Amino acid sequence: LEMAIENLQKNEGITSHKSSLLNSHLQWLLDNYETAEGVSLPRSSLYNHYLRHCQEHKLDPVNAASFGKLIRSIFMGLRTRRLGTRGNSKYHYYGIRLKPESPLNRLQEDTQYMAMRQQPIHQKQRYRAAQKMDGMAESASNSTPHTTPEQSVAAQCQHHQQFIDVTHVFPEFPAPDLGNVLLQEGFTLNDVKTLQVLYRRHCEATLDVVMHLQFHYIEKLWQSFWSPKAPPSDGPTALPASEEEPEGTLPKDKLIILCKYEPILKWMRSCDHILYQALVEILIPDVLRPVPSTLTQAIRNFAKSLEGWLMNAMSEFPPQVVQTKVGVVSAFAQTLRRYTSLNHLAQAARAVLQNTSQINQMLSDLNRVDFANVQEQASWVCQCEEGMVQKLEQDFKLTLQQQSSLDQWASWLDNVVTQVLKHHEGSPSFPKAARQFLLKWSFYSSMVIRDLTLRSAASFGSFHLIRLLYDEYMFYLVEHRVAQATGETPIAVMGEFGDLTSLSPTVLDKDDIGELATEVDPERALGEPLVKRERSEPGYSLQDI
Repeated sequence: LEMAIENLQKNEGITSHKSSLLNSHLQWLLDNYETAEGVSLPRSSLYNHYLRHCQEHKLDPVNAASFGKLIRSIFMGLRTRRLGTRGNSKYHYYGIRLKPESPLNRLQEDTQYMAMRQQPIHQKQRYRAAQKMDGMAESASNSTPHTTPEQSVAAQCQHHQQFIDVTHVFPEFPAPDLGNVLLQEGFTLNDVKTLQVLYRRHCEATLDVVMHLQFHYIEKLWQSFWSPKAPPSDGPTALPASEEEPEGTLPKDKLIILCKYEPILKWMRSCDHILYQALVEILIPDVLRPVPSTLTQAIRNFAKSLEGWLMNAMSEFPPQVVQTKVGVVSAFAQTLRRYTSLNHLAQAARAVLQNTSQINQMLSDLNRVDFANVQEQASWVCQCEEGMVQKLEQDFKLTLQQQSSLDQWASWLDNVVTQVLKHHEGSPSFPKAARQFLLKWSFYSSMVIRDLTLRSAASFGSFHLIRLLYDEYMFYLVEHRVAQATGETPIAVMGEFGDLTSLSPTVLDKDDIGELATEVDPERALGEPLVKRERSEPGYSLQDI
């Protein structure tokens, strides 16, 4: 801040008195914006946010030109670009974005939602007919009459990129271990090396497409690699510029035969684990951080389409190869669905954890729970150490009494996992112990919920929502601990221990979660459209159960 004021005095000739009056203006910029490579914001949006800030705090705003000088005094070396089609282009500041925790994110999303609500019905229907599989095009109705749906999609992708990790470094792939396998006549080690290079480039192109949130390109990308001679069904489609023609080529028949070799198939599976784990960490770098509902829906629609896209692209490959590839993609899709559900639960739970009256009611109801009876019934099934259970009960009540934030609760849950599993660290039994802990945690929490239900606790809705979140977050923590202990990626762990997904406590549709949050506190419930959870089996509401 001092450096910015010094720059204004030196370069713009502003007096010390005037520069001191701009302190709050400069501080607002620092609080809400940060530098970031590869992203940009419209100049008009920044200035409109600034005018709103001045109006709310009864400040005298500077004009647009002077505001540009304020920004450049804070963010040195900021560049300006003119983006958009001819006649509709706008100036953007390149290399700056909203901070994730800035309240302006919610303002921007609410503005977009209201703009969509105010569109004529016939205009919405016209845009809906042109939707793409990635779910982004639905927001085209947010645009002005002078902006095409494609431009709106591109603008929203750019806005969403600040919520993902665009700086993620793609790890190297291991080399295939052929061992004593003899290649059949007509195949050489050069063919294997060519496959290595081509598959790495293919995975890099996949990562680049996802990083730019261009999910609809994945289907074409997979088709071009696994079925290069298959004619496109909807005419030629331009792929992103990052995908280049490889120097070497591998005929499809050779590719099919190479994939039949067990070492090659095993190597490709390991590469897929690395790729899809990287994609998860790019799309959802923090499962508890608030993200726009439109981005969540785009990710879920993407996950829903993955298996079908891959099976269509590999329709001419042997069943064993397809099964191996689809198995990893299925674990990837399931992880995206679970993490987006966890994220939505976290946002619904924030309203509860920030409400003092609800916390006091929860504490009052919890103190009436007969924990001695809970321990007596659970001990026969779980055989947990009584001292540990009592300590967790006391710590839970203390953390609740302190009205801890969601991040503080997350730290407490992480500490619980550490305490319980520390005796198994470095042991081959660690994965089994971790699974047993999940079962026991779920059993104990269900016993507490049962007691609250029988007592008709006033805060039952709050506890049910919190229980869903904490069980799901425990599942998330444990899978990462198991991955760390086994030296695998979480995607690989979920693929190997596929039955673990049955323990996931998210049994409610996201609409049910929204209804529950509304019952808990209608004024603080999420005000955005919820994304329905895609499931193969029908969902049931609490009333149906």
